Amino acid sequence: MNHPKYHIYIEYEDPEKSGIRFNVSEEELVRTFVTPFRAGQPFWFMGRLLSPLKVATAVIFWSYETADKIVLPNQETIATCKDKKFVIESIGKGKVKGAYLYTEKFLTPTDKKSATDGALDASVNIRKRIFVVHGNDEEMKQATVSALGKLGLAPVVMREQPSQGRKIVEKFADYADVSFAVVLLSPDDFAYAKDDQPAKRKLRPAQNVIFELGFLLGRLGEKNVLVFYREFESFEAPTDFEGVRFTAFDDRGSWKLSLIRELTTCGYRVDANKLLK
Repeated sequence: MNHPKYHIYIEYEDPEKSGIRFNVSEEELVRTFVTPFRAGQPFWFMGRLLSPLKVATAVIFWSYETADKIVLPNQETIATCKDKKFVIESIGKGKVKGAYLYTEKFLTPTDKKSATDGALDASVNIRKRIFVVHGNDEEMKQATVSALGKLGLAPVVMREQPSQGRKIVEKFADYADVSFAVVLLSPDDFAYAKDDQPAKRKLRPAQNVIFELGFLLGRLGEKNVLVFYREFESFEAPTDFEGVRFTAFDDRGSWKLSLIRELTTCGYRVDANKLLK
């Protein structure tokens, strides 16, 4: 059985002590980093004893392959790339095949109570509905709808909404209260350049899904649209939209952490434990 490898990125107060520790087991990750870090105790990182109080950023990600076999968009491996921030940014944007963010699984932020919490809850509870746009991958759709339901949100699957003779753009007008969308890209259509041979064809998302993605970006803004894509051989997902978050829909559920993180960033109050337990 191929066990996952975990990797820890630390951005430290002293830049010389920042970096990525690659290829550790889950047991080693928890014992040498997660446990002391969450307890506010010093921890060893790449031969140095660091203080949690001086850590500016901590990111955990995982892969099945070792770091020397995972390739970045610039064709460097994550192990040899000197710009470690570029590594994390590329993984966060879903541009590194086989590497997935997993920070929230181990480092859950402590809830901070304040006198304004009641007002925040009242304003957030009004916004329950989330757009879901999907292609022909029924498994992706069902998993996403189920995840949103467990988080206490109401998924609005646009393909299932009555059209009443209206065009797709006109259907969106019924949902002025919806301010966040999840778009699912799956390998639905074959395409190739007109001068190429059919043997060079590649899988691409359905064109109606790409159209709806563009429409939602214009309507909601890039910060309020989260895109999941299915990793599949010869599948070309358009992951080069500037500012749009593309996340691989992996088989270990890392995409759920991305969903929680982005919803929380956009002001939705969700109980992560209901989805991750």
